[in-house]
Amino acid sequence: MPCLPALAAIVVAATTALAAAQTPTRPAGSLTDVTGVWTMLVEGHQIGLELEQKGTTVEGVMLAMGRRVLLVGEYVERTLTLRGERPDDGAGLSHGAEPGKDAPGPIVAAMKDDGTLEGELSTSRGRSTWTGERLKTP
Repeated sequence: MPCLPALAAIVVAATTALAAAQTPTRPAGSLTDVTGVWTMLVEGHQIGLELEQKGTTVEGVMLAMGRRVLLVGEYVERTLTLRGERPDDGAGLSHGAEPGKDAPGPIVAAMKDDGTLEGELSTSRGRSTWTGERLKTP
């Protein structure tokens, strides 16, 4: 029969490991994680933004005017930086790029205390400010 103190130690260790596995260190929807679906407001236009964060790396898709733009970047100390990513086959354009022209600056934003994003991105008229709000699930 196992020793009672050893059995108690095993139960405590298993319970602690289970609790740690079930508690994410950076829950989606928090100020430390940008994972989710966002609505961006840019010059009166709504743009969809879907992001997934792993560590500090962020990947996503921006949906604007019938186009899907792949995005890659990072989220560090409540600052989001994204750039358009050209597909491997070279088809399509990166975020805001026109054939024969330099790529636009990055999409940048800061996470505010209320959980919204506020930043800048390139448009056909130059740099513009934008705000973003995470879609709320019912």
